[in-house]
Amino acid sequence: MAKRALDEGLEPSQICVYGLPVRPSFCKATRPKAELRKELGMDENLPAVLLVGGGEGMGPVEATAQALEETLYDDKLGKPIGQLIVICGKNKVLSSKLQSIHWKMAVQIRGFVSNMEEWMGASDCIITKAGPGTIAEAMIKGLPVILNNFIAGQEVGNVPYVVDNGAGLFCRSPKEIANIVARLFGPDNAELKLMSQNALRLARPDAVFKIVHDLDDLLRQRDSIPQYLLSLS
Repeated sequence: MAKRALDEGLEPSQICVYGLPVRPSFCKATRPKAELRKELGMDENLPAVLLVGGGEGMGPVEATAQALEETLYDDKLGKPIGQLIVICGKNKVLSSKLQSIHWKMAVQIRGFVSNMEEWMGASDCIITKAGPGTIAEAMIKGLPVILNNFIAGQEVGNVPYVVDNGAGLFCRSPKEIANIVARLFGPDNAELKLMSQNALRLARPDAVFKIVHDLDDLLRQRDSIPQYLLSLS
């Protein structure tokens, strides 16, 4: 958008790139992961994957959750190598269906939540469609992103933004996504750590504050201009 503004004749001094504004609660210092997990009733030791389907709980959430159980539970050892949190949003049918399943591993099913920053802070990666808000929030929390879909047109550019910057991966197949998570949760988790670092590098946690601050400055500048000059302009 900044490049397009320059192409249309605006001066560089007229353009500010802030990043996507998110709720201020995401901008607070992240509490220790162990503390958040204990408070949220999670296993404090197992790596956690956060599976979301947006506010409406759409997409292949059920299929992905079941595929994750297959890969994150080690039948030979008889124990899980990870845990799963599913945020179903307003989709009560999905929430009810998932809650009726007898899971072999630690799984938490939640409906619409107002503390997403805590669930993100307690997790090690997130599976989501390429919504800009969720991506921006995940970046602030240093949360590697596995994108499983996008809305044609408006979200298509978000996929290469995440993947090309090394902050996540893109895959549509629930089974392959589950294999990716199992790999990231393996003994050698260097890839997961690198994606987390790249996510933090892209984060713009202060965007919402900078936008409001600069808007206030513009209004103050306008108020300091004599009214007769404003009427002439």
